[in-house]
Amino acid sequence: MKKINKFFTITLLATGSLFIYSCTDEVKDKEIDFPNDITFNEGQGISINVPWLTFVVPDAPYKVSAHHSGEVTMNVKKNSNGTHSGFALSSKNYRSYPWLTKKPATTAPSQAQIKEAVDSSIYSVYSGTYPNQLGTFTVVRVDGDEAYFTIDQPRIVEHVLVANTNYNYLLLNYGSRYSGKLNALTQVYDEYSSGTTYSTVRNPNIPDASTTKYGVWYLPDIYNFGGGQDFIRLAGQQILAKIAAGRAAGTAARAAGKTKAQATADSTAAYTATVKGYVKLIAKGYLNSTQTGISEYYLALFPGVAPAPYDLWNTIQGAWAKWDLSALGTVNKVVFNMDSSDKDGTGKMRTPPYFCLDGIRLK
Repeated sequence: MKKINKFFTITLLATGSLFIYSCTDEVKDKEIDFPNDITFNEGQGISINVPWLTFVVPDAPYKVSAHHSGEVTMNVKKNSNGTHSGFALSSKNYRSYPWLTKKPATTAPSQAQIKEAVDSSIYSVYSGTYPNQLGTFTVVRVDGDEAYFTIDQPRIVEHVLVANTNYNYLLLNYGSRYSGKLNALTQVYDEYSSGTTYSTVRNPNIPDASTTKYGVWYLPDIYNFGGGQDFIRLAGQQILAKIAAGRAAGTAARAAGKTKAQATADSTAAYTATVKGYVKLIAKGYLNSTQTGISEYYLALFPGVAPAPYDLWNTIQGAWAKWDLSALGTVNKVVFNMDSSDKDGTGKMRTPPYFCLDGIRLK
Protein backbone atom coordinates (compact mmCIF):
# COMPACT_ATOMS: atom_id res chain seq x y z
CA MET A 1 0.00 0.00 0.00
CA LYS A 2 1.24 3.48 -0.82
CA LYS A 3 0.19 6.75 0.69
CA ILE A 4 0.60 10.11 -1.02
CA ASN A 5 1.50 12.92 1.34
CA LYS A 6 1.20 16.54 0.28
CA PHE A 7 2.53 19.46 2.23
CA PHE A 8 2.43 23.17 1.58
CA THR A 9 4.70 26.08 2.36
CA ILE A 10 3.14 29.51 2.67
CA THR A 11 5.53 32.40 2.39
CA LEU A 12 5.28 36.17 2.29
CA LEU A 13 8.05 37.24 -0.03
CA ALA A 14 10.42 40.15 0.22
CA THR A 15 9.15 41.30 -3.15
CA GLY A 16 5.88 42.34 -1.56
CA SER A 17 3.82 39.46 -2.93
CA LEU A 18 1.49 38.37 -0.19
CA PHE A 19 1.36 34.58 -0.21
CA ILE A 20 2.94 31.94 -2.39
CA TYR A 21 1.54 28.41 -2.26
CA SER A 22 3.67 25.47 -3.32
CA CYS A 23 2.70 21.83 -3.28
CA THR A 24 4.94 18.80 -3.20
CA ASP A 25 3.81 15.20 -3.68
CA GLU A 26 5.82 12.67 -1.70
CA VAL A 27 5.15 9.00 -2.23
CA LYS A 28 6.22 6.70 0.58
CA ASP A 29 6.80 2.98 0.12
CA LYS A 30 4.54 1.98 2.97
CA GLU A 31 1.70 3.54 4.87
CA ILE A 32 2.21 3.82 8.60
CA ASP A 33 -0.46 1.59 10.13
CA PHE A 34 -1.06 0.72 13.78
CA PRO A 35 -4.06 -1.64 13.84
CA ASN A 36 -4.08 -1.94 17.63
CA ASP A 37 -3.74 1.78 18.29
CA ILE A 38 -6.58 4.24 18.57
CA THR A 39 -5.86 6.79 15.88
CA PHE A 40 -8.00 9.55 14.41
CA ASN A 41 -8.34 8.43 10.80
CA GLU A 42 -11.26 6.93 8.92
CA GLY A 43 -12.34 3.52 10.14
CA GLN A 44 -11.70 4.36 13.80
CA GLY A 45 -15.33 5.01 14.63
CA ILE A 46 -14.86 8.76 14.42
CA SER A 47 -17.57 10.70 12.61
CA ILE A 48 -15.69 14.01 12.19
CA ASN A 49 -14.28 14.65 8.74
CA VAL A 50 -10.89 16.39 8.63
CA PRO A 51 -9.94 17.19 5.01
CA TRP A 52 -6.27 16.89 4.16
CA LEU A 53 -4.15 19.84 5.39
CA THR A 54 -6.93 21.35 7.49
CA PHE A 55 -7.88 21.41 11.16
CA VAL A 56 -11.19 21.12 12.98
CA VAL A 57 -12.15 22.12 16.52
CA PRO A 58 -15.19 19.92 17.27
CA ASP A 59 -18.19 21.48 18.97
CA ALA A 60 -18.31 18.81 21.68
CA PRO A 61 -16.36 15.81 23.03
CA TYR A 62 -16.07 13.00 20.49
CA LYS A 63 -15.53 9.24 20.52
CA VAL A 64 -12.90 7.20 18.69
CA SER A 65 -12.13 3.47 18.86
CA ALA A 66 -9.89 0.62 17.69
CA HIS A 67 -11.02 -2.90 16.85
CA HIS A 68 -8.88 -4.68 19.44
CA SER A 69 -8.62 -2.06 22.15
CA GLY A 70 -11.78 -0.21 23.04
CA GLU A 71 -13.27 3.24 22.84
CA VAL A 72 -12.14 6.57 24.23
CA THR A 73 -13.91 9.91 24.52
CA MET A 74 -11.76 12.95 23.81
CA ASN A 75 -12.69 16.15 25.62
CA VAL A 76 -12.74 19.41 23.65
CA LYS A 77 -14.42 22.79 23.79
CA LYS A 78 -14.12 26.04 21.88
CA ASN A 79 -13.01 29.15 23.76
CA SER A 80 -14.32 32.67 23.23
CA ASN A 81 -10.83 34.02 22.39
CA GLY A 82 -10.48 31.79 19.32
CA THR A 83 -8.47 29.04 21.00
CA HIS A 84 -9.70 25.66 22.18
CA SER A 85 -9.26 23.45 25.24
CA GLY A 86 -8.58 19.72 24.96
CA PHE A 87 -8.23 17.76 21.73
CA ALA A 88 -8.74 19.43 18.34
CA LEU A 89 -8.20 17.44 15.14
CA SER A 90 -5.71 18.25 12.40
CA SER A 91 -3.99 16.91 9.30
CA LYS A 92 -1.71 19.94 8.85
CA ASN A 93 2.04 19.57 8.41
CA TYR A 94 3.85 22.90 8.37
CA ARG A 95 7.59 22.67 8.97
CA SER A 96 8.72 26.29 8.58
CA TYR A 97 7.80 29.88 9.39
CA PRO A 98 4.49 30.55 7.63
CA TRP A 99 4.79 34.27 6.99
CA LEU A 100 7.24 37.13 6.86
CA THR A 101 7.15 40.24 8.98
CA LYS A 102 6.38 43.52 7.20
CA LYS A 103 10.11 44.16 6.77
CA PRO A 104 11.42 44.04 4.11
CA ALA A 105 8.10 43.27 2.38
CA THR A 106 6.21 46.26 0.98
CA THR A 107 2.77 44.80 1.67
CA ALA A 108 1.87 44.17 5.29
CA PRO A 109 -0.45 41.22 5.98
CA SER A 110 -3.91 41.92 7.41
CA GLN A 111 -4.86 40.83 10.92
CA ALA A 112 -7.00 38.05 9.42
CA GLN A 113 -4.03 36.77 7.40
CA ILE A 114 -1.78 36.93 10.46
CA LYS A 115 -4.27 34.88 12.48
CA GLU A 116 -4.68 32.36 9.68
CA ALA A 117 -0.91 31.93 9.38
CA VAL A 118 -0.34 31.61 13.13
CA ASP A 119 -3.23 29.15 13.50
CA SER A 120 -1.82 27.08 10.66
CA SER A 121 1.48 26.84 12.55
CA ILE A 122 -0.23 26.06 15.87
CA TYR A 123 -2.35 23.30 14.34
CA SER A 124 0.53 21.65 12.44
CA VAL A 125 2.69 18.83 13.73
CA TYR A 126 6.44 19.25 13.41
CA SER A 127 7.50 15.94 11.91
CA GLY A 128 11.14 16.61 11.15
CA THR A 129 12.66 15.97 7.74
CA TYR A 130 9.75 13.90 6.45
CA PRO A 131 6.05 14.64 5.98
CA ASN A 132 3.67 13.48 8.70
CA GLN A 133 2.77 9.84 8.02
CA LEU A 134 0.12 9.42 10.69
CA GLY A 135 -2.73 11.14 8.84
CA THR A 136 -5.16 12.91 11.18
CA PHE A 137 -3.93 13.55 14.72
CA THR A 138 -4.97 15.68 17.70
CA VAL A 139 -3.61 19.07 18.69
CA VAL A 140 -3.90 19.32 22.45
CA ARG A 141 -4.27 22.64 24.24
CA VAL A 142 -3.70 22.29 27.97
CA ASP A 143 -6.08 24.52 29.93
CA GLY A 144 -6.42 23.56 33.58
CA ASP A 145 -7.59 19.93 33.60
CA GLU A 146 -9.64 20.20 30.39
CA ALA A 147 -7.21 18.14 28.28
CA TYR A 148 -8.36 14.62 29.13
CA PHE A 149 -9.78 11.47 27.58
CA THR A 150 -11.91 8.79 29.21
CA ILE A 151 -11.98 5.08 28.38
CA ASP A 152 -15.13 2.97 27.98
CA GLN A 153 -13.84 0.46 30.55
CA PRO A 154 -10.75 0.45 32.80
CA ARG A 155 -7.56 -0.47 30.96
CA ILE A 156 -3.80 0.09 30.98
CA VAL A 157 -2.62 2.74 28.51
CA GLU A 158 0.55 1.21 27.07
CA HIS A 159 1.61 4.36 25.24
CA VAL A 160 0.64 7.40 23.24
CA LEU A 161 2.55 9.15 20.45
CA VAL A 162 3.46 12.80 21.08
CA ALA A 163 5.17 15.58 19.13
CA ASN A 164 5.72 19.33 19.18
CA THR A 165 3.50 21.59 17.17
CA ASN A 166 5.26 23.54 14.43
CA TYR A 167 4.55 26.72 16.40
CA ASN A 168 6.31 25.55 19.55
CA TYR A 169 9.18 23.89 17.70
CA LEU A 170 10.06 27.12 15.90
CA LEU A 171 9.68 29.26 19.02
CA LEU A 172 11.85 26.89 21.08
CA ASN A 173 14.58 26.76 18.43
CA TYR A 174 14.60 30.33 17.13
CA GLY A 175 12.16 32.49 19.09
CA SER A 176 9.45 34.74 17.69
CA ARG A 177 11.83 36.38 15.23
CA TYR A 178 14.44 34.59 13.16
CA SER A 179 17.07 36.47 11.17
CA GLY A 180 20.72 36.20 10.21
CA LYS A 181 21.95 38.12 13.26
CA LEU A 182 21.65 36.92 16.84
CA ASN A 183 22.08 39.62 19.48
CA ALA A 184 24.39 38.10 22.12
CA LEU A 185 23.22 40.54 24.79
CA THR A 186 19.46 40.01 24.41
CA GLN A 187 19.51 36.55 22.76
CA VAL A 188 16.93 37.88 20.28
CA TYR A 189 17.50 37.87 16.53
CA ASP A 190 17.88 41.45 15.27
CA GLU A 191 15.81 42.83 12.43
CA TYR A 192 18.75 44.75 10.95
CA SER A 193 22.27 43.56 10.26
CA SER A 194 23.51 47.18 10.21
CA GLY A 195 21.84 50.52 9.76
CA THR A 196 18.75 49.96 7.63
CA THR A 197 19.97 46.74 6.03
CA TYR A 198 17.69 43.86 6.95
CA SER A 199 19.34 40.75 8.34
CA THR A 200 17.59 38.32 6.01
CA VAL A 201 18.01 34.57 6.30
CA ARG A 202 16.60 31.51 4.60
CA ASN A 203 13.30 30.27 6.01
CA PRO A 204 13.94 27.05 7.98
CA ASN A 205 13.08 23.83 6.17
CA ILE A 206 12.03 25.35 2.85
CA PRO A 207 14.03 23.21 0.41
CA ASP A 208 14.04 25.80 -2.38
CA ALA A 209 17.32 27.77 -2.21
CA SER A 210 15.85 30.63 -4.24
CA THR A 211 16.60 34.09 -2.88
CA THR A 212 12.85 34.77 -2.86
CA LYS A 213 12.62 32.62 0.27
CA TYR A 214 14.91 34.91 2.27
CA GLY A 215 13.63 37.40 4.82
CA VAL A 216 13.28 38.29 8.50
CA TRP A 217 10.83 35.70 9.82
CA TYR A 218 8.32 36.34 12.59
CA LEU A 219 5.69 34.44 14.59
CA PRO A 220 3.76 36.81 16.87
CA ASP A 221 2.14 35.97 20.18
CA ILE A 222 -1.37 36.90 19.06
CA TYR A 223 -3.05 34.85 21.82
CA ASN A 224 -0.96 36.46 24.57
CA PHE A 225 0.58 33.24 25.84
CA GLY A 226 3.84 35.07 26.51
CA GLY A 227 2.28 38.17 28.00
CA GLY A 228 2.46 40.02 24.71
CA GLN A 229 6.26 39.82 24.58
CA ASP A 230 8.26 38.05 21.91
CA PHE A 231 9.52 34.58 22.76
CA ILE A 232 13.23 33.97 23.25
CA ARG A 233 14.61 30.64 22.02
CA LEU A 234 15.14 28.03 24.73
CA ALA A 235 18.95 28.09 24.45
CA GLY A 236 18.86 31.88 24.74
CA GLN A 237 16.82 31.64 27.93
CA GLN A 238 19.53 29.44 29.43
CA ILE A 239 22.30 31.83 28.39
CA LEU A 240 20.48 34.80 29.93
CA ALA A 241 19.95 32.82 33.15
CA LYS A 242 23.67 31.98 33.26
CA ILE A 243 24.65 35.62 32.73
CA ALA A 244 22.28 36.77 35.49
CA ALA A 245 23.60 34.14 37.92
CA GLY A 246 27.21 35.06 37.16
CA ARG A 247 26.58 38.76 37.70
CA ALA A 248 24.72 38.14 40.95
CA ALA A 249 27.51 35.93 42.29
CA GLY A 250 30.18 38.46 41.32
CA THR A 251 28.26 41.30 42.97
CA ALA A 252 27.77 39.26 46.14
CA ALA A 253 31.47 38.38 46.25
CA ARG A 254 32.55 42.01 45.94
CA ALA A 255 30.04 43.06 48.61
CA ALA A 256 31.56 40.44 50.90
CA GLY A 257 35.01 41.98 50.45
CA LYS A 258 36.48 39.26 48.27
CA THR A 259 39.33 39.99 45.89
CA LYS A 260 38.79 40.57 42.19
CA ALA A 261 40.14 37.09 41.43
CA GLN A 262 37.80 35.51 43.99
CA ALA A 263 34.81 37.45 42.65
CA THR A 264 35.65 36.34 39.12
CA ALA A 265 35.93 32.73 40.25
CA ASP A 266 32.57 32.91 42.03
CA SER A 267 30.95 34.49 39.00
CA THR A 268 32.36 31.86 36.65
CA ALA A 269 31.28 29.02 38.94
CA ALA A 270 27.73 30.38 39.16
CA TYR A 271 27.56 30.84 35.38
CA THR A 272 28.74 27.28 34.76
CA ALA A 273 26.46 25.72 37.36
CA THR A 274 23.28 27.40 36.11
CA VAL A 275 21.17 25.22 33.84
CA LYS A 276 17.72 25.98 32.48
CA GLY A 277 15.47 24.83 29.71
CA TYR A 278 12.63 22.33 29.51
CA VAL A 279 9.10 21.75 28.25
CA LYS A 280 7.40 18.92 30.07
CA LEU A 281 4.17 16.97 29.63
CA ILE A 282 2.48 15.48 32.67
CA ALA A 283 -0.12 12.69 32.52
CA LYS A 284 -2.25 11.84 35.53
CA GLY A 285 -4.20 8.60 35.56
CA TYR A 286 -7.53 8.09 37.34
CA LEU A 287 -9.69 5.11 38.11
CA ASN A 288 -13.06 6.68 38.70
CA SER A 289 -12.15 9.57 41.03
CA THR A 290 -8.99 8.04 42.51
CA GLN A 291 -5.63 9.11 41.08
CA THR A 292 -3.56 6.05 40.14
CA GLY A 293 -0.25 7.56 39.09
CA ILE A 294 1.70 10.28 37.29
CA SER A 295 3.99 10.07 34.26
CA GLU A 296 6.20 12.80 32.82
CA TYR A 297 7.69 13.32 29.37
CA TYR A 298 10.01 16.04 28.03
CA LEU A 299 9.32 17.61 24.65
CA ALA A 300 12.40 19.79 25.19
CA LEU A 301 15.20 19.41 27.71
CA PHE A 302 18.80 20.53 28.23
CA PRO A 303 21.44 18.47 30.10
CA GLY A 304 21.53 18.81 33.88
CA VAL A 305 18.06 20.34 34.16
CA ALA A 306 16.14 17.21 35.14
CA PRO A 307 17.09 14.34 37.46
CA ALA A 308 18.09 10.88 36.20
CA PRO A 309 17.19 9.20 33.93
CA TYR A 310 16.64 12.47 32.02
CA ASP A 311 19.77 14.31 33.21
CA LEU A 312 21.70 13.77 29.96
CA TRP A 313 18.85 14.56 27.58
CA ASN A 314 19.65 17.32 25.11
CA THR A 315 16.75 17.72 22.77
CA ILE A 316 13.98 19.79 21.28
CA GLN A 317 11.85 16.99 19.91
CA GLY A 318 11.38 17.24 16.15
CA ALA A 319 9.32 14.14 15.30
CA TRP A 320 6.71 11.76 16.70
CA ALA A 321 7.88 9.69 19.69
CA LYS A 322 6.37 7.11 22.02
CA TRP A 323 5.45 8.03 25.60
CA ASP A 324 5.01 4.99 27.86
CA LEU A 325 2.00 5.49 30.15
CA SER A 326 1.80 1.99 31.60
CA ALA A 327 3.03 3.32 34.97
CA LEU A 328 -0.37 4.97 35.41
CA GLY A 329 -1.83 1.52 36.01
CA THR A 330 -5.41 0.57 35.21
CA VAL A 331 -7.35 3.74 34.46
CA ASN A 332 -10.51 5.02 32.84
CA LYS A 333 -9.37 8.65 32.59
CA VAL A 334 -6.09 10.35 31.66
CA VAL A 335 -5.55 14.08 32.24
CA PHE A 336 -2.71 15.98 30.55
CA ASN A 337 -0.93 19.02 31.96
CA MET A 338 2.11 20.94 30.77
CA ASP A 339 5.01 22.81 32.37
CA SER A 340 8.07 24.69 31.16
CA SER A 341 11.03 26.68 32.46
CA ASP A 342 9.77 29.82 30.67
CA LYS A 343 7.59 31.56 33.25
CA ASP A 344 6.58 35.13 33.98
CA GLY A 345 7.01 36.93 37.31
CA THR A 346 3.90 35.26 38.74
CA GLY A 347 5.06 31.75 37.89
CA LYS A 348 2.68 31.37 34.94
CA MET A 349 4.03 29.35 32.02
CA ARG A 350 4.73 31.50 28.95
CA THR A 351 5.33 28.60 26.56
CA PRO A 352 2.26 28.14 24.31
CA PRO A 353 0.36 25.22 25.94
CA TYR A 354 0.12 22.97 22.87
CA PHE A 355 1.35 19.55 21.82
CA CYS A 356 0.30 16.88 19.33
CA LEU A 357 -1.01 13.43 20.31
CA ASP A 358 -1.92 10.31 18.36
CA GLY A 359 -1.71 6.50 18.59
CA ILE A 360 -3.35 5.66 21.92
CA ARG A 361 -2.58 2.02 22.66
CA LEU A 362 -4.76 0.32 25.26
CA LYS A 363 -3.74 -3.03 26.70
